[in-house]
Amino acid sequence: MKQFSIALIALLLSPSVFAQDNIDAAPELREAINCFPAKGIVDFVSKFEDIEPDKRDSVDMLFTAKFTVNDGGVLPERIFIRHVGTETDFLLNADGSVPDFNNIGKAPETAELCSEDPSRIGTPKGGEDMSFNISNDVYYLKNSGYHDIATLKDGLKDSKSHYKKMVPAAMRMLVPGFKYVMIEYDVEGTTPQYQAMKGDEVVEGLTHISFCEVPMIKLKDLEAMGADGLKIMGGPYNLTPVPGPKALKRFVKCSKDEDAKEDE
Repeated sequence: MKQFSIALIALLLSPSVFAQDNIDAAPELREAINCFPAKGIVDFVSKFEDIEPDKRDSVDMLFTAKFTVNDGGVLPERIFIRHVGTETDFLLNADGSVPDFNNIGKAPETAELCSEDPSRIGTPKGGEDMSFNISNDVYYLKNSGYHDIATLKDGLKDSKSHYKKMVPAAMRMLVPGFKYVMIEYDVEGTTPQYQAMKGDEVVEGLTHISFCEVPMIKLKDLEAMGADGLKIMGGPYNLTPVPGPKALKRFVKCSKDEDAKEDE
């Protein structure tokens, strides 16, 4: 889930990475193109490049990036990697998202991450008129509406390998097991719609619990019903493997009381 994933960076393009060391000095002003070293991001993303293919056939670590405009202005004209005079653009959607940001893992460590934003030339780099947020999460590769039990089980098992890459070796034993699949609809607040399936027949009785108002279904419940698949309806979604609610509560604080009180 988005809240459980370790945020790679929550980077205001105007703040600390561009800010001057002396806070009493006059603020630096933006130019048309502003860059910062990409090494930290490249190092983190590239950790996942060497995960074995059989650990990435059901789920994979995906990185998302998005600009959010806070001053009523426009998005930058582009975001790109610069290295020894060569510039490689990322895709930049109208909603500020950067769908191919995963490609930054292939960039050289000495590269810079840059944005071109002539509309804010001369404005202070220390402002908060626009933010650029980068986060990561493990998702099932398919979101076509049907997921067979074998793929769900494989994804729960393999997701642990991805999360272990995020923490130091000495702490990897603390990464919890993954027992649930969480349905994250593109439209927040969507009423969850799903069915346990056995062949073409619906198996009645499947229920979910919620965590941070997001529905999650336990794999063992599907297996106990004799189902061989999970059908998800209600609109576009992503499916992500998560641990049980007790483990989630150690990492995530929800904005309101939750009903996820089932035994692990």
